[in-house]
Amino acid sequence: MTTLLDPSSRSLVFAVFSVFVVICLMLCVVTGADEDDRALVRSDSRRLRSWQQGIAMGGDTTTVATVTVLVGMVATSGFDGLGVMLGSLIGVVLLLVLVVEPLRGHASLTAADVLDARGSGGPAVRVSWGVVTLFVCFPLLVVQLVVVGNVAAALIGQPGARTGCIVVIGCVMTALAVSGGIRGTGVVMIAKSAIALPVLVVAAVLVLHRFGGDLGRLLDAAAHGSGRGEAYLRPGGYTGEGWVGAVNRIGQTCGMAMATLAMPAVLMRAIATKSPRGARTVGRWMLGELTLLYGALAVVGVGAAALVGEALREAGPAAQVFTPLLLGRALDSGGLLVAALACVLFLTALAAVVDVTLAAGIALGRDVLGASGTTGGTASRWSAALTGTVSAVVAVAVADWNLVVVSTLWLAVCGAALAPVLLYALYWPGFTARGALWCLWGATVLSVAALALSPYASGAPGSILPGHDFRIWDVTIPGLVTVPAGFLLGWLGSVTDPRRAAGGRAGSGAEQGTGDRLNGPRAAHR
Repeated sequence: MTTLLDPSSRSLVFAVFSVFVVICLMLCVVTGADEDDRALVRSDSRRLRSWQQGIAMGGDTTTVATVTVLVGMVATSGFDGLGVMLGSLIGVVLLLVLVVEPLRGHASLTAADVLDARGSGGPAVRVSWGVVTLFVCFPLLVVQLVVVGNVAAALIGQPGARTGCIVVIGCVMTALAVSGGIRGTGVVMIAKSAIALPVLVVAAVLVLHRFGGDLGRLLDAAAHGSGRGEAYLRPGGYTGEGWVGAVNRIGQTCGMAMATLAMPAVLMRAIATKSPRGARTVGRWMLGELTLLYGALAVVGVGAAALVGEALREAGPAAQVFTPLLLGRALDSGGLLVAALACVLFLTALAAVVDVTLAAGIALGRDVLGASGTTGGTASRWSAALTGTVSAVVAVAVADWNLVVVSTLWLAVCGAALAPVLLYALYWPGFTARGALWCLWGATVLSVAALALSPYASGAPGSILPGHDFRIWDVTIPGLVTVPAGFLLGWLGSVTDPRRAAGGRAGSGAEQGTGDRLNGPRAAHR
């Protein structure tokens, strides 16, 4: 992968990338938020219109792994890669239908505030929600930094510089998150979408143009280029065959949908939606952006299989992160498209890291450490700085791991632990603090155990520990097991809660007062 760019194209990439970084830094500083982290959300909702909020939320669900690993999966596995996109779109629809409007009704900053307001919170639940949120954010941050570090090192033609690239880029992105706050990162997210989406659409159009606009011809070429023949167009290329493949495919769609619904950065922005009408506008723009984006990514992935499938097979699984760039080189030998796609990857990683870093910092500062008000704003910024720094260090340590394993970890925990608690809190009056704790910790432990005992951890060439074999099942995407288990644990913990059986909901006292205080300003405004 050291020949992705010639020297002239390499200079163009870094010139454009440098301009992007400077512009984004200026945007974050100029639109930087107030010290009070509660004021950050209110300022964001005043300054960003509903359509802008929708674009920003759509950008929150799109990470650099979406543009690289997902496109690589489509290029090598075909049908199964498209299933991931379907699961994400289902999650967006569920988010818009089930979550955005109820969250809008609470003058809160994190979902833990909503749990307090609904009577299923408390200090232990708040800390647990914050810790599990961090457990979701860290793997997500690590994936972004490793991918962008690998791409940066390949573009400069120095694979040995990967560690330095991860550290430098991590520091820059952490500085952007700390200086910009929610409002500044929202502006960066909109700028990312405004640049990335047109470039990916152009790449998709060029692919279609190469095959005369004939989708059948494109699919035939992709099946041949992937080396899998007609199997490329059938399920099983990534998820496997038989009952294991069926469990993986259903778990893939279910887990991806639930994880998209409860992504911490997306929830952070959903809370800032202005009104019911504004929520509908947010939904239309968010769903429209992601539908167009995933359509473009699907065409790009299939085009990569048709045009550079042989190169991907020769380079091995690790080359999947370079799939968009390899396709760009095949479509435009002059390097301009490669430069544009490289800038898209950098900008997507930048936007994702700053938003997730900020969400993790707020979770650590407010939920885990219990800071609030002006002190909370300062604590959230220091927490964001600490989160970004630790993520960069961890990314360096695990840079050689299978990125799909790390991605599956955060998706599994987010979908099985955070999503059920959020939905129960919003829609089940009988949900208690005990149910929340059982779901948060039980589903997290179950998700980690399911992956630790799968081929992702041992017993396979692409495992974290390929020299050992302690797997007990071959399922690699456990969503079909972990998501229902999360809901079951939340229900079981609530119905067996002694305080609920005594005739009162757990947390109906002090927490209900907190809920009244949270709803008061918004109710008065309405």
